[in-house]
Amino acid sequence: MDFLSFRRRSWKTEVLSLIMLLLSGCASDPQQTALDTSQESAQEGICHNTPEESGSAADLQPAQEASDDAGLSPESGLKSAPLRQRSSSECYHYQPNCSQKTKRIGRCEPQSLPYARCRSGIRSCGLGWNNGPLTWFACEKSHGNTSSVPKAGSALILAAVPRHKMPTGHVAYVEKVEAEDDFHYQIIFSHTNYDRQCSLETNIKASYNSSTKILDIHSGAWKDWGKRLPVAGFILR
Repeated sequence: MDFLSFRRRSWKTEVLSLIMLLLSGCASDPQQTALDTSQESAQEGICHNTPEESGSAADLQPAQEASDDAGLSPESGLKSAPLRQRSSSECYHYQPNCSQKTKRIGRCEPQSLPYARCRSGIRSCGLGWNNGPLTWFACEKSHGNTSSVPKAGSALILAAVPRHKMPTGHVAYVEKVEAEDDFHYQIIFSHTNYDRQCSLETNIKASYNSSTKILDIHSGAWKDWGKRLPVAGFILR
């Protein structure tokens, strides 16, 4: 028997064996295998909070937010025109920050900056993974896209507050603004990562003085300590 004839007979034998296995139910279903793998991957991201993540009630303050959108170019500068504004349900898709297998703590999403970008549609400055609230604000300010006066649909940028462990500031999306006079405003905002776990808070009430650039929060997780918070400004569409 020559080599070619042997290969042909061997190939036919393998095909017949596979058919018999499938008919007998012994071979695994590729689609089911893929489904099982997908479910396992999804479960890997489900973690119970560790003591380090949970913290105490006094620690409900944002950790340093070291970066923004992964999808933006790392090159700084002006980008395209603003995208459409989106709802919270479109912009908030929680991704846990640890693996059940490795217990490795990473970065949850969405952080406050990418959430505000999504809600507002503001993409004029893209600074990539090195971006943070205050670097984003500085870039937008250099292009004349900021104001000390709040406006619905803008991004509220809190300045650094070391006593509340916010060295790089914090970002919120301004839902609604009501002017009381030339300097005093009532603001409704939404934000994520207020608890270091990328949770979402909506319809938070606050008062703001544009002459002093001071914000006082009156509802939500920060209502007890979120007083006289310095504001860098607002990024406008």
